[in-house]
Amino acid sequence: MSSALVEPRPWSQRRWWIFVALVFGAQVGLIFWLSDKSVVRPRLPDPAPVLHLAGKATTELMALNDPTLFALPHREGFSGLAWLSIAQPPVRSFEWSENPRWLDLAVDRLGAAFDRSLGPDDLSAPASPTRPVPELTIAPAGPAPVAPAQSRLRLDGGLAGLKVITPMDLPPQQHTDLLTESVVQVVVGSKGRPVFVPVLLSSSGWKTADDDALRLAAAARFAAAPGGEVAKSGDLMADLTWGRMIFEWATLPVPSTNAPAAKP
Repeated sequence: MSSALVEPRPWSQRRWWIFVALVFGAQVGLIFWLSDKSVVRPRLPDPAPVLHLAGKATTELMALNDPTLFALPHREGFSGLAWLSIAQPPVRSFEWSENPRWLDLAVDRLGAAFDRSLGPDDLSAPASPTRPVPELTIAPAGPAPVAPAQSRLRLDGGLAGLKVITPMDLPPQQHTDLLTESVVQVVVGSKGRPVFVPVLLSSSGWKTADDDALRLAAAARFAAAPGGEVAKSGDLMADLTWGRMIFEWATLPVPSTNAPAAKP
């Protein structure tokens, strides 16, 4: 006896449709079984900052915690009542109660400017402005310096009360111009004679005259003032007398020399 091979029979079309319907039904059943059938609830928003308008009481409390309440002008401080809350002036519209006044038109002067422009032209050159001529004024001459008739000596400072006992021969100086004074500083000791070399303080402008002043000051001897003594104490420095000898020079013209003879 031989066994024959059994081949599987192919599915019929009806069988395929039944299989597909069963798979589709299983999927739909799973969808309905796994779906959420609870009631839909609205989603709550996430918490966020909320702005609230503070009342009058809250504003006063916040103002007390403000560090600039008393340091700076503040509306909640005394400045608010003083000058930060100034009432604004009322706004008033522009009001005009007077009737408009129009400018009068001078009929008789119409065209006058045109007639003047057509008149005879003055072709002469305009006169140039003249400058005022300055007045020549001569200041009156002052008094001319008068030279002393002879040379003189004046004592100044601490020497004003002393008397010169040595003869002072003040020769006139020969110069082409007037000379000023020769001022010499002299320090007189207790014996009435200069203890230091005289110093020329102011020159006369002529060296010969200044040398004569220094020579005469070094040779000068002084006597005590009337009612006093030259020596005042035993201290040498305390007995020194400081002063100035002022020599006023008389000026003589320089003698003219004969002109050299002309060559033949």
